[in-house]
Amino acid sequence: MSRVLSLALAAALAGGAALPAHAGEATDFMARFSGEWLGSGQLLVGSENGLKFDCELDGDPSRTQLTFAMKGRCWMGVLSAPVYATMRYNAETNRFYGEFMDGSRGNGLDIVGARAGDGFSLQLTRGPAQGRLTAETVNPDQMKITIFLRDRANNRELPVAAMGFTRKAAGAIGLPDYLPGAVTGSVTQAN
Repeated sequence: MSRVLSLALAAALAGGAALPAHAGEATDFMARFSGEWLGSGQLLVGSENGLKFDCELDGDPSRTQLTFAMKGRCWMGVLSAPVYATMRYNAETNRFYGEFMDGSRGNGLDIVGARAGDGFSLQLTRGPAQGRLTAETVNPDQMKITIFLRDRANNRELPVAAMGFTRKAAGAIGLPDYLPGAVTGSVTQAN
């Protein structure tokens, strides 16, 4: 799978770990993202613009260790890949730190997260490549995520993927409308 899709999948997995204000709130917050999630996404950039993919994930927070793990698989047509991420909360810095697919030392990305208003923002890095994930809650059973890649040459962020997730137990409610509502950077307007 392409580097852009790998970044998108990393964000999908990291998406369940937004940041609480204090360690005491961390366990309650992480518990909100436990269980099974179904999602769909779309790439928004370059020759892969419009390419759709699906994900099935299982969130597993630990109250005693202040960690959050998510594992599952994502697929496009007949191509399928296992995916996994781990995050740990640090009460001193009020941040989460983690790895997607064994982090940058393996074949994945390093993750550092911070709260952004009512949502969250996660920085994604692998060597000189940098990206960011933003997420917002639609309701207790849904969330939408946008992933950006840092274009250092032009000093801007390009949206590269958008995703929507719904709890598997919520069943018939479907996915939230996850595509951006306006043309920005490389995004093609979707109706």
